Amino acid sequence: MESQGGFPLIALCLAPVLAFGPMVLYAAFAWWFDRFEKEPLWLIAAAFLWGSVPTALLSLCAQIPAVAVFQAALGQSAGGALGSILVAPFTEELFKGLFVFLLFLFYRREIDSLYDGFLYGSLVGFGFAATENVFYFLGAASRGGLAGMFGNFIARAIIFGLGHAAYTALTGLGFAAARLSASALVRLTAPVLGLGGAMAFHALHNVVATLTEATQSPLLWLWAPFNWAGALLIFAIALYGLTRERRWLRQYLWEEVEAGVLPEPLYRQVTSILGRTGARWGALLRGDMHTFRWLGWIYALATELAFRKHQRIALGEARWEGEIQRLREALRQAVGPAGAG
Repeated sequence: MESQGGFPLIALCLAPVLAFGPMVLYAAFAWWFDRFEKEPLWLIAAAFLWGSVPTALLSLCAQIPAVAVFQAALGQSAGGALGSILVAPFTEELFKGLFVFLLFLFYRREIDSLYDGFLYGSLVGFGFAATENVFYFLGAASRGGLAGMFGNFIARAIIFGLGHAAYTALTGLGFAAARLSASALVRLTAPVLGLGGAMAFHALHNVVATLTEATQSPLLWLWAPFNWAGALLIFAIALYGLTRERRWLRQYLWEEVEAGVLPEPLYRQVTSILGRTGARWGALLRGDMHTFRWLGWIYALATELAFRKHQRIALGEARWEGEIQRLREALRQAVGPAGAG
């Protein structure tokens, strides 16, 4: 059965599932990987939704008139190609990066490491890719039926599925570097370099894709390993941010051990990903929900205390002093006789 648009009606149902399914899984993995301090779920959802709705609409509104100007001046084919190379990367990365900028302005306390910048940037990218892929999949179905749509799915959701997330992750890393640095020069230049890198990386991919389409060559598939290498390099930078988090935990929480706030066995758990995971999952598998929730609360308080101490000491943000005292007292009370024993 076919729809009036010329492609199988089932494609209307499959396209959103194929477009959003992988991107939601990628986003969930990126969120899960942040083992020390989980970001608020409402901000995670907001980042993904910003990419999938406002960014898609704003980019479309900006691109239509700009591409029309290029096509009027250079012709349909050349104007469309130039729009893909120049207009799309600029507008899409600008509007995707707007979420990270707003987060930096109003919720900067949620950016505690390079990984946080990577996470929020990639989430916006995953959301945008999901919406964009819906239209690409439907277009492929109109030309080649379900086989065409599944072929497009393999290319856009699997082989190049990390593209948009990797681009905007650079923007997120730039703002995170600015957030975590005490240098005025870094604070001014890092966001610009991050956004510029996102646009350049995006534009380079579109150049390869445009040349592939124009020459009917396998150039895009030869580009795939380099595309993945770039995405993995960005991920490696984000992982470096996680190692810094662990150093902060060890440094700032050992002071709490010496002060008698945090028992040393809990200190070892808090500062170890495997220790945290093993202790909480052990409690869960035993059916001990009280210990499972208690450990989660301890880990959250201790991690936030360490991060606020880092911001107070390393970044000179004196406004955290009251919050540090509140978190320390809350941790002392949460540990109580159970932790001491």
